[in-house]
Amino acid sequence: MINRFLSSSVYFGFVISIILSTSSDAKIASKCRDTDMNCAVWVCYDVIVSRSKEKFQVATNSSDCENVELVSSHCQRSCQVCGEPIDPKYDVKLLPPKLKSIAWMVGRWRSEFGGKAFFPTIPKFTYGEQVDITIADNAEDAKTPLLNYTAFAWDINMPDGDPTEIHSENGYIAVDYDKEQEKEYVSLNTAMSNGFMTIEEGESGPNQVKFRLQRIGRISFSHDSAVRIVSFKWVKRERKQRFQMFREWTLLDENRLESRLLMTTTITRRLMEHTAVIYKKIYP
Repeated sequence: MINRFLSSSVYFGFVISIILSTSSDAKIASKCRDTDMNCAVWVCYDVIVSRSKEKFQVATNSSDCENVELVSSHCQRSCQVCGEPIDPKYDVKLLPPKLKSIAWMVGRWRSEFGGKAFFPTIPKFTYGEQVDITIADNAEDAKTPLLNYTAFAWDINMPDGDPTEIHSENGYIAVDYDKEQEKEYVSLNTAMSNGFMTIEEGESGPNQVKFRLQRIGRISFSHDSAVRIVSFKWVKRERKQRFQMFREWTLLDENRLESRLLMTTTITRRLMEHTAVIYKKIYP
């Protein structure tokens, strides 16, 4: 009887220790996070370029993680002072300086069922979506460093199991500085599962980019685009179409990213919101 009591006591103590340990780990994990939406930009390494007659010399300064107390205290996850090591594809400290202004985009963003789609010819519906924005493998060495972009949307009304795709996109994000206008522009080019290819460009702002559709193409047997061409303009003696489609990305806080798509179609004839979704950052 005593042996059974002792065995039960030992087992009970073992279970309690596991629960306390798990609870402790969970608390540590919950504390290991960024508490400021500017962390991604703050922790990027600065680069000094010194020019000589024969070559460029590039020297990397230490990140603000080591130099600024505000950054080290509010950006513990990005500075990697706690938690598991961050996959290099998502480590903004490795981001090329040219991409520093859009460091806030980097991450895996997901909305389980928060996406909303509106279109004049179909009923409004909700969807789930995951967006992955990562550092390209050759970003450090490339003349034009890039971010990889992928998006996958699924129908939340289907039975349990593998998600049923309703739309997907793959592409790249780049940054260019216009010396004449003294402005920085971000470009997004995508290939879509519906057979369309797009080029979008927008001015870079603090934690926000508003893209405007510049070019659109499609495979020969895809349906026509519903995006309306509202005007033409001449650029360097070339007649250029102007499309009425805008994509807005806004970082709401350190854990939430909002995406909105607005367009004028051949049916609506006025600018309307087409999709809207708020993602939660799930990595890193």
